[in-house]
Amino acid sequence: MGAAVSVMGRRCRQWWTVTLLAVLLCGCANSSLLLSYPSRYAKVAANADADPNAALEQLSQGLNGNDKLLYAQESGRIASLGGDVTASIDFYHQAEQSYQQYDWKAVFSLTDISSQVAGSTISDNLIPYRGQAYERVMLHQQQSLNYLWQGKLDDALVEVRLATQAQDQAQKAYADALQSNQAFDGGYVDSDLAELDRAAGNAPDSFINPYVLYSNATLYAAAGKENDALIDVRKALQLQPENPLLQREFVRLSCVVRIDCDQAQQRYGELAPADNKAGQVVVLMESGQISARQTFWLPFSWDGNYQQIAMPYYYQAQVTAPPQVSLGQQPLALTPLVRLDQLAARSLREQYPFILARQTLRAVTKHNSNKWAESAGGDIGSIAMQIFNAVTEQADRRSWLSLPQQGLAWQGAYAAGEHQLNVGSQSATIKVMAGRTTVVWVANSGARTQIHSQLI
Repeated sequence: MGAAVSVMGRRCRQWWTVTLLAVLLCGCANSSLLLSYPSRYAKVAANADADPNAALEQLSQGLNGNDKLLYAQESGRIASLGGDVTASIDFYHQAEQSYQQYDWKAVFSLTDISSQVAGSTISDNLIPYRGQAYERVMLHQQQSLNYLWQGKLDDALVEVRLATQAQDQAQKAYADALQSNQAFDGGYVDSDLAELDRAAGNAPDSFINPYVLYSNATLYAAAGKENDALIDVRKALQLQPENPLLQREFVRLSCVVRIDCDQAQQRYGELAPADNKAGQVVVLMESGQISARQTFWLPFSWDGNYQQIAMPYYYQAQVTAPPQVSLGQQPLALTPLVRLDQLAARSLREQYPFILARQTLRAVTKHNSNKWAESAGGDIGSIAMQIFNAVTEQADRRSWLSLPQQGLAWQGAYAAGEHQLNVGSQSATIKVMAGRTTVVWVANSGARTQIHSQLI
């Protein structure tokens, strides 16, 4: 009788162990755990060019979930690429509200992980998406342009200042996180991260974006705030000292505000005399599509058993050539300002010590859970737990995937009047007025090209 009860008790514990793991897996089904975010987004991307409304409908399912910030960013960008500026503003506003709820340090460190029990013990994919510093900076830049297309320059300048604030706060948060005791010494994997460093290219950090700085400076200068514009161009030039576009704009603004004009011209060359009958034309181009995160398997041993953990990773990407652009009969040689895929890789590299720390804590928890499952459910419980841990060992590959691969720009004086801007096989008419600035935005994501212009 006692033996029978013992067998029944053991089977009951086995049943409860397997049932508990099944319930946990069901609860993960709608997250990016069992199906990676890039795989989910691929279905959206298939519709984004041909039918943006269908893509937005697919994304709407995630606007109220744990990853609502990510889905709001994607929706804002796709609405913008589809020409719906009003909807894009609304989606980006949702994303901004989500960002305001999160501590900047949560992007890098462990400050929030204690409250996310499932995420801390199972996978980063179950922790609500907090965004990346470079994404937040781009969000404000994209929103500033949205307001510009509506003729709301003051609102655009608010977003410009928020973009600057985001860059500064991200730098401080990262520095503070490095000084904490929450970073993991990942020196032993440095040799495995060489490809990630190559993918990051020349980007010194993920916070300061020369394309955003140049875009911000353009709006500042057009609004008569040349001093602020000069500050941003100087920052961008410090990152790209050989960039001819930034050099010319630095000289122009230095002479406008009469700050070190002679020194600037001696260093970078004199500008042609200004034509009072011409207007300034600034073309901002966003080309290609940013790369998705991949998975890198990091092996280790525990109690003599071979194990491995999944880490997010980037591989070096090939640059997608932007389409040819001309204004009237003049071909425009656009100057590259940023590779967003490099910023994304640098952002991940910056976070690796903290990701490794979380993964180490998680490995300890999973190791202990295996022991618990074996004692509670015997061989069946142990096997079930090992399967559960293997299935849930997925790298966090979430990131804003509708962003462009690179940002480029052109600036020059152009005769007053209406002119045709040609981008590949598409064209648009832009208006130029003497003494004023016309900002043109060209977003080419492959099959679709969106063109906006605004006279300021």
